[in-house]
Amino acid sequence: MLANLLFKPIGLILGLVVAKKVGGGAFDAQYAKRYGTELPSATTEQVPVGHVIATTAARAAVVAVTATVFTRTAARGFRYITGFWPGEQQPNPAPRLTAGSSSS
Repeated sequence: MLANLLFKPIGLILGLVVAKKVGGGAFDAQYAKRYGTELPSATTEQVPVGHVIATTAARAAVVAVTATVFTRTAARGFRYITGFWPGEQQPNPAPRLTAGSSSS
């Protein structure tokens, strides 16, 4: 659809670039405020591996939620301006189990 094509650059910029800056920046600032240090990387030796994994997962979740909020808001604005929804109207149905397939 044309609406999807027109919306793609908007969704990419807001969903990837801006959300990473805003969500990641907010998480990094809160981490620094709470722990007094920057977010540890995977190669930071003096930090337990569980802490590194947990903080990386939490940061990724914050960035993903921020990207979803920004993209959804942009899609609603796009529909308000153009009258067309830039994505699918409802989710695709889940594939049905076929007779004879095992359910383990």
